Order: sequence, then structure tokens, then C-alpha cells
Amino acid sequence: MDAVAHHLRRLLHRADLHGALDALTPLLPGQPGSATQLNVLSGLRVYVRWLEETGHSLLHVSDAQARAYSAWLAAAYAPATHKNRLTQVRWLYDLLQHQGLVTDNPYRRVQGALNHAHDHRPVYSPADIARLLQEANPEERALVLLGAHGGLTGPETRGLTFEAIDFAYGTLHVSGRTVQATEALMGALERWGHQRGHTALFRATGPLFDLPTPFQLRKKLHFLCLRADVTYRAWHALRHAAGLRLLEPGLNAQTRQAAQDHLGLHSDESLRPLVKLKKISAPT
Repeated sequence: MDAVAHHLRRLLHRADLHGALDALTPLLPGQPGSATQLNVLSGLRVYVRWLEETGHSLLHVSDAQARAYSAWLAAAYAPATHKNRLTQVRWLYDLLQHQGLVTDNPYRRVQGALNHAHDHRPVYSPADIARLLQEANPEERALVLLGAHGGLTGPETRGLTFEAIDFAYGTLHVSGRTVQATEALMGALERWGHQRGHTALFRATGPLFDLPTPFQLRKKLHFLCLRADVTYRAWHALRHAAGLRLLEPGLNAQTRQAAQDHLGLHSDESLRPLVKLKKISAPT
């Protein structure tokens, strides 16, 4: 234990966060290699990536930093996962405090998400999307509109290929459905496609984006939100915005069916949470 603690101190003072997590593994809850330990380690790697992206310190932690991470978790994950991730970081700082590397654990003073029903359906408002588009480069603009207008899921967006886009008819073919694109979305796809080598004379093939992992997609959206001064929310908040656009004329059978078809939902039940969000967000 003393040898591990000594090694951990050296790694942390060199700012080798990933090496520190490896050294910390024997001290984590659960048996070595167990699902519990692997889950905790996974949660701590999420925290380390957040530290690297935001420039926050692991050892010089404050109440403001703890609140910021909790807010990021609340936007990126469901309430249950938010609570689990906070618990894992509390364990981390308890260990660091026990080893004498920190003197306080501000994560003990941060509460997890309250499990309100509408918290499961975060959404980017039209004003949020306008600010994102104002700050976006061509790639980011295409990404935002694929979610906010096209209603594509994160995996559908990352896996979108040039072959799936009909530039002549303004449609996308994803997951067995045809999505009618807006003029703004098609314009964004054409501009980004041109940068990727797609022209009227030479049709590009293969992936539209180089985003092999969900983390890379979240990272792009997160940094765009920072530049645009928009509260970061997970990708599905863009998809919800697409659904609300289609429900904007009113909650009738036609708009419900249009939203269901556009988003690839297969039942009235699967659309119900979005209908509730529409009612919650409607002006009174």
C-alpha cells in the first residue's frame, strides 16, 4: 500500500493522470478485475478526460470545480448515471485525502441529479441552436443540423456516409428510413462535403466525418458549446429539438406521425416523452 501511494504521488505531481489511474486501480472498490472495479475505473477515466478538456486540476480541487463537473454530468448523462459518476469521484478524493495528497473532498458537498421526469428529455432551444450555428465551422454546422433538423442519433451521425446522402433530392437514408433534410441542413452538408472532396464531378465515398467513438462526437459538441456560451447538453438534446420543430404547428395526429417517422420511432408510446416535453416548453 505504501509503495502504491508513493508511486501515485510521483505520477500526480508529474500530471500523469492516466498513469495515476493505473496506479490507483489496486485501491479501488471491488475485487481486481471485477465488474465493480472496472465500472469505477471507467467513471474515473470520464473525469480525467473532463479535467484534460477543461484545464481543471486533479489535486487543486474546489467547490466551484465540483459543481461544474456535476453540471456537466447532469447535461451529458441520465440522472442515475450522474449519481454513479459523482459517487466514483467521491471515492477518488477520499482515497487521495487518505494518502495526504488533498486536504478536502468538495464532491462530498455536491448533490446528484434529482430524478424529475422531464430531466430525461433535455433540449437545445432555438436560441441555443442559433448561437451554436453562429459560432460553428463547416463541420460543426453540419453536425448540429444533422441533430437539430435531421433528428439523427449520435451513432447515425457518426456513421453517416456520402452514399447515404441524396444531394439531388435532399434526403438522407439512415437506419432503414428516409429523412427529408431542410434547406439549411443540405446546404451545410454540401459545404462540408466539398471540404471532404465531394463535388458535382467527383462523388466522394465513405464516412462524412472522422468520428470513430461517441466521446469524439461529445467532445466536438462540448467545445462548440463553450465557444457559443451555450449550456452543454448531450447529443439527444439536438434530436429532441428536431422533434419539437415538427410538433411546433400543434399536437395533432399529422404532426405526431411526422415526428415519429422523421425520428425513426416505432410507436406512439416512444413519442410520448417528446410530447410531454412539448407541453412543458410551450409558452403559458
